[in-house]
Amino acid sequence: MKKRIRQCFGKAAASYSDAASVQRIVAKNCAELCPQGSYGRVLDIGSGVGFLHDELKKHINCAQYVSLDLVQPMLLEQLGRGVMLVAADGEDLPFADERFDMLVSSSAMQWYGAPEKSIPQSFRVLKSGGKFAIAVFTDGTLRELADVSARTGFGSVQQLRSCSFYEDIFSNIPELNVSFGSEEHEQFFPSVKHFLKKHKQTGAVASSENISWGKGKYRWFVEEYEKLYRGGSGIKASYRVFFAYGEKL
Repeated sequence: MKKRIRQCFGKAAASYSDAASVQRIVAKNCAELCPQGSYGRVLDIGSGVGFLHDELKKHINCAQYVSLDLVQPMLLEQLGRGVMLVAADGEDLPFADERFDMLVSSSAMQWYGAPEKSIPQSFRVLKSGGKFAIAVFTDGTLRELADVSARTGFGSVQQLRSCSFYEDIFSNIPELNVSFGSEEHEQFFPSVKHFLKKHKQTGAVASSENISWGKGKYRWFVEEYEKLYRGGSGIKASYRVFFAYGEKL
């Protein structure tokens, strides 16, 4: 799966900033959960092309901002922004304990293979008194796509975990003072073709290894999506986001 993630997001690096409008909104909302002030070192896990950095710099000052991502082409989109770029796996952080004063992540940890282990382990690099804010896409995201894919056999959608799953993880991490939140977003597109193109340009097709590109199934898919999920504003795609934020005691 890691190889697939590198491939899909690597190909999407140049198009991600324009295509990933919901992810940009989520990054903005995640940044607003971070207390304003001055910090030493900040770690951004799964930083992608730098949405969260761009939003955080409106709220905080820091001596060093470390952008970590599994996908090197995504990191290279951040060149020239004055951040330290680290190509590494967020589930295996290459840092010493209590290294950072703030830990942030937006739209990344839903790709973790073993989040129940790797999310708690992430907090070993955060200092006592350090702040954190995490945003994760959860089940209900792209539910229209999942429904029509199941009906027609065209495509596949990553099986996302629930808000309660993540809430349980964070609630059981020792020495965290944590609060939770959630939000939903809807996007509308002029056509199914336009939606699929934009979706591919975000790289978030890494789960689609067994996708069928048969023309017959594709036509059926488009017809069903149009019939079920076209409204006055266009073709609908829904997203659900979980937030965890607070302080390490």
